Amino acid sequence: MKNVLLGAVALIALTAPASSADLPARPYAKAPPIVSPIFDWTGVYIGINGGGGSAHQCWDVVNAAGLVSAPPRGMGCHDATGGTFDGQIGYRWQIANSVFGLEAQGNWADFKGSNANLAFVGVQDETMIDALGLFTGQVGYAWNNMLLYVKGDAAVVRDKYHVYDFASGLNVDNGSEARWGGAGSRR
Repeated sequence: MKNVLLGAVALIALTAPASSADLPARPYAKAPPIVSPIFDWTGVYIGINGGGGSAHQCWDVVNAAGLVSAPPRGMGCHDATGGTFDGQIGYRWQIANSVFGLEAQGNWADFKGSNANLAFVGVQDETMIDALGLFTGQVGYAWNNMLLYVKGDAAVVRDKYHVYDFASGLNVDNGSEARWGGAGSRR
């Protein structure tokens, strides 16, 4: 029985067509050229950063107890310094090699400074900046993954001030204001 089975398998193997030997050879194809990807600056971006800064503050008296002081009397200057932490979000559009963008940035700040008042003896002037904001427009030129751009901005700052008697600590005056400025502007 064993020989009959072995003979049947050999017969089938010899009569079966050898199809893989009959396939034509694969034609030679050259590999496609390597194309470097084109970098695109279009899209949304976000970021966070921190640092330090300084704001130069000068004080003038223009009105004291309802009396106009003309010309204004200088009360002194100081630098309000401290740290800042901010986040920004922006969007850029690339058209050919030109890139255009808009960005908004918000800062938490802790700038503080004070000086002895030069107009009133025994009085201390103090300023605090606790928030900054920046709105930026950008125009640039892209060379693949390198971008050269210029930007212009408008800035807003929230400024608090406090005038107090140095000896007793009693409040003489206080207030706050939001001020706008542009890049390079100095007040």
